[in-house]
Amino acid sequence: MKKLIFFDIDGTIITENGHKRIIPDSALKAIRKLQANGHLCFINSGRTMSEINDIIYDIGMDGFVCGCGTYISYHDEVLFAQTIPLSLGNRILADLELCNLEWVLEGESTLYYSTKNYETHIGDFKNEHLEDPSLAFTLVSPEKTHDLAFDKFCICIKNDSDLETFMKKYKNDLTFIDRGEGFWEIVPIGCSKASGMKFLMEYFDVPLENTYAIGDSSNDLPMLEFAGTGIAMGNSSDIVLKSADYITDNILEDGIYNAMKHFDLI
Repeated sequence: MKKLIFFDIDGTIITENGHKRIIPDSALKAIRKLQANGHLCFINSGRTMSEINDIIYDIGMDGFVCGCGTYISYHDEVLFAQTIPLSLGNRILADLELCNLEWVLEGESTLYYSTKNYETHIGDFKNEHLEDPSLAFTLVSPEKTHDLAFDKFCICIKNDSDLETFMKKYKNDLTFIDRGEGFWEIVPIGCSKASGMKFLMEYFDVPLENTYAIGDSSNDLPMLEFAGTGIAMGNSSDIVLKSADYITDNILEDGIYNAMKHFDLI
């Protein structure tokens, strides 16, 4: 019977080896075997489509759940897409400024960074994108920071930030995912990696028990907890290890291949 298998990207399929990002050959082999056995393989990532580069496309997945469930595609056909309304986005941007929160906006076609100097980890992301011309991003000056189309966003806290006020104001509009060390991932309420899975389960008429999710970090928790079987990479954070149904090996120790073999999917 057909299964749906959902894969996180960073720390699950791709890892950094020095300055090089690599996908273990065993992971690619596992995905090919899964597809040959009639199963469907989807990326399920916090990244929006503008952050999906060639190394990920070249894996040959059946589709994508991106932006924590804000975008869903199957064989290049867009099945679902949700963008934050401009009016709400403009209020968010104004309050990010008032609350002294540094941000990166993530959309389907581009990322937005401020032209202002960053003090936090968001600045590291900005520098990484500046060094990689294959990734789509746009620099926005403060006076033009409005009417921007984005699906989700990330923020970092500074010493003088007022996160509490911002969270309280948007508690009915946004879901806040604590990624640790003052870094937060923020998505429209109702969207998550789990909502993307549920959409595809209904689309393909696949029961919950025939779904598998594999990841390593806190934004993977919704899909790991929702899936029929949630699999944590051995290199996962502690909270993910405690929440998974099964713990496989580290990414560079053939974790994906070994997990798929363990469940007789390949």
